[in-house]
Amino acid sequence: MANYTPKNILITGAAGFIASHVANRLVRSYPEYKIVVLDKLDYCSNLKNLIPSQSSSNFKFVKGDIGSADLVNYLLITESIDTIMHFAAQTHVDNSFGNSFEFTKNNIYGTHVLLEACKVTGQIRRFIHVSTDEVYGETDEDAVVGNHEASQLLPTNPYSATKAGAEMLVMAYGRSYGLPVITTRGNNVYGPNQFPEKLIPKFILLAMRGKPLPIHGDGSNVRSYLYCEDVAEAFEVILHKGEVGHVYNIGTKKERRVIDVAKDICKLFSMDSEASIKFVENRPFNDQRYFLDDQKLKNLGWSERTIWEEGLKKTMDWYTKNPDWWGDVSGALLPHPRMLMMPGGIERHFDGSEEGQSPSFSSGSNQTHMVIPPSRGSSSPLKPSLKFLIYGRTGWIGGLLGQLCEKQGIPFEYGKGRLEYRSQLVADIQSVKPTHVFNAAGVTGRPNVDWCESHKTETIRTNVAGTLTLADVCREHGLLMMNFATGCIFEYDGQHLEGSGIGFVEDDKPNFIGSFYSKTKAMVQEFLIVTALPYK
Repeated sequence: MANYTPKNILITGAAGFIASHVANRLVRSYPEYKIVVLDKLDYCSNLKNLIPSQSSSNFKFVKGDIGSADLVNYLLITESIDTIMHFAAQTHVDNSFGNSFEFTKNNIYGTHVLLEACKVTGQIRRFIHVSTDEVYGETDEDAVVGNHEASQLLPTNPYSATKAGAEMLVMAYGRSYGLPVITTRGNNVYGPNQFPEKLIPKFILLAMRGKPLPIHGDGSNVRSYLYCEDVAEAFEVILHKGEVGHVYNIGTKKERRVIDVAKDICKLFSMDSEASIKFVENRPFNDQRYFLDDQKLKNLGWSERTIWEEGLKKTMDWYTKNPDWWGDVSGALLPHPRMLMMPGGIERHFDGSEEGQSPSFSSGSNQTHMVIPPSRGSSSPLKPSLKFLIYGRTGWIGGLLGQLCEKQGIPFEYGKGRLEYRSQLVADIQSVKPTHVFNAAGVTGRPNVDWCESHKTETIRTNVAGTLTLADVCREHGLLMMNFATGCIFEYDGQHLEGSGIGFVEDDKPNFIGSFYSKTKAMVQEFLIVTALPYK
């Protein structure tokens, strides 16, 4: 197969860590390529990461958000973009436990905007989507063969769930519209330019300050680490030699326990590891191991060049020479850093405290539950004081719910707000003061679900983003939300043969992707389950 030669490349999230190394490498090595980089300059981005490219004639920086359809379409057309390398994303797992909706907005909706722009302009010859090894979920501790590219996706945290969801959209656009897509899934990356919320730069900066290194849990979790320049080279190879429609793992067989990483950094700084390592509370869920099979990428000619000891020393040298690269990062160096802004104007401080947040409560194992509210005083369990807030008044199920409430004498009101508008949902709850919220709203299409195929943005805005917004508003107000889903996420397979009488159960994974409507319903079901984890 002939190598692919791009002309005008758009790199999203290029002021971030990995993408900046890729952008600088391409600008330096291919002066005949025009490199346009797009970044909204979030907290973990830094224009200084792109200093090596700023004076180059084939480099252009644009500040903007991938969620802006007008901007994305404008750039594709005016810059004659033929290739997109999509790195932009919220990536820090700890943050996803505290603010998962920002991850849905950036990682899924932002990706969807890009894909739709590619479909509309019809000029993209390559769309390289950057995903993560975490979409595979936890690898068995005794596994000797890593996850290959066809392995099942089983994300276990809100971050990886949004990355898996974005992958599904990329795959769907490839199949439905013939978009020439390639997906990558990579191990952990380290090196210069990385924001110090991540493990290695955090430990290095803490060691520079003579402070203890906090380890989540017992430190036995295993990770694989690749040096940033090796990863940049991998993307260079995939750009030119990757095959459309394929997935490529970017990984290494060399694994390290987190506690051993901490000990190696202590050794570099001549610190006593026994005295310098501090064990702290673990994440709500912390996968024990990620292990990849990277043979497919090696077949394209790529291989890891930088050994661990060399890469770690280079990284330490860079941070000691650039201690103020990120300004004041004291908050990021905490054991459990969080993003500064939470939905609805709630401010989460770096010390973990919050202003204006309702307390969070435990969630049951039932998949339809988001939050179980606390006991409401001395109300009798035999005669509870109920008031329902119902969304989906014009739909069949929503209408039936209202009729049932009328028959049983249960006070209820229909919601007036639209699911995608958070402020309207908050206003509904403050006005109605419900004890429970029922969501029977959603886009099904008129006259049928085929409508959703040509109105994907509207469908995902309501069925995914809207439902998740309502769930989060309910969480903030300590309310149980009952979400009415659909059975149209399953189809007969080898274990559920037609006419066998063996049906699907609640814990079965959705397996029907024959309609975009069904994809959105399956997607939001997975997110509701996964995003319940942080609130236990």
